[in-house]
Amino acid sequence: MPLDFELSEEQKMLQNSAREFAGKEFTRDKAVEWERQHDFPWDIYRKVAQQGYIGMHWPPEYGGQGLGVAENLIVAYEFCKADPPLGASLLAGTFGSDIIAHNGTPEQKAKWLPRLAKGEITSAGCFTEPGGGSDISRVLETRAKKSGNAWLINGSKTFITNASTASIFVTLTQTDTEARPGYRGQSEFIIEKNPSVSVTPLKGKMGWNTSPTGEVVFTDVEVADDAIIGGPEGMNRGFYFALGFLDEARLSVGNMAIATAEAALDKAVSYSLEREAFGRKIAGFQGLAFRLVEMATEVELAKSLLLRGSWLYEKANEEPALREESIKVASMCKWYGARLAVQSCDLMVDTYGGSGYFAEEDVSRWYTFAKQFELVEGTKEVQKNAIARIMFGNEIAKTH
Repeated sequence: MPLDFELSEEQKMLQNSAREFAGKEFTRDKAVEWERQHDFPWDIYRKVAQQGYIGMHWPPEYGGQGLGVAENLIVAYEFCKADPPLGASLLAGTFGSDIIAHNGTPEQKAKWLPRLAKGEITSAGCFTEPGGGSDISRVLETRAKKSGNAWLINGSKTFITNASTASIFVTLTQTDTEARPGYRGQSEFIIEKNPSVSVTPLKGKMGWNTSPTGEVVFTDVEVADDAIIGGPEGMNRGFYFALGFLDEARLSVGNMAIATAEAALDKAVSYSLEREAFGRKIAGFQGLAFRLVEMATEVELAKSLLLRGSWLYEKANEEPALREESIKVASMCKWYGARLAVQSCDLMVDTYGGSGYFAEEDVSRWYTFAKQFELVEGTKEVQKNAIARIMFGNEIAKTH
């Protein structure tokens, strides 16, 4: 029985509309200017929202369209194929908000998701701490302590996407410092921007400057019980909420990375058919042609892996027995896709030669952007460890 890799008619229409929108709105001049100014592209972000591309998988009553993860991936792929760093910046505008969508109370969803879907605000997911990196399983330094009828939150988070633009910070905190393992005493809070939340932009990134990154410090931030994601039932379940979010996020990052790899490959192939050296098109040189052919093969392999990852993620929501396989493939997509994005962009620069090294060219902007895929949502080592844990069992991850 043959496998069907075809998109549905509705998915094809969505794909075409996203491709047309990106082709019209993602102009190189705007992207370069935003990159130079280190500006978040608010005007185009609001246009993205007007088209209904933000929160498509959220229920209609909360501003979404009730679609699935596959539809999200389709739009994200087209955005990142059109312009990888700009597309990724727009897609990251609601970072962390899916924790509210999946685990929040009806009141929390009604308060925040419609505003996010309209492009009125951005959100930030606050997990990483200065001394902890990708390890959120330990006892966190960001603490929430009950004081009367309120919670006082103190601590700092770093490498936070949307730090300077966010109106809300979905923040993982330690609510039980005695819990062992430490992750069993963590809770997620929705913290609104206020004078007790200070943000310091982090300067000097090698690329992706249309997406603001910063350090966020919470100093005696006072919140009520209704700020706990999931309400009372969400107390000390923050780590599990974060894991569920990161599993989906890793599939999303892998999707954007594979789109970046294909976009870089397409640009390299196109240029190889234009540029001449020694009296012929450089595509005619076997050394370069073979490298492009090998990359095209790897991109196709990655797209097949992505399709399986998307299918598994949807199925695992119905069949919990598939959850670990879904996590494994999502981590594979993220690790392999990120590596491929870096390699494909490197090949693109090689194809362009000296002109590709100058900042005026898209290729250098894409090249410096691609490396972040290997760092966000868990490094490549974190992904390999997650894959190994599922392949070989939890014993290898135990600390003795």
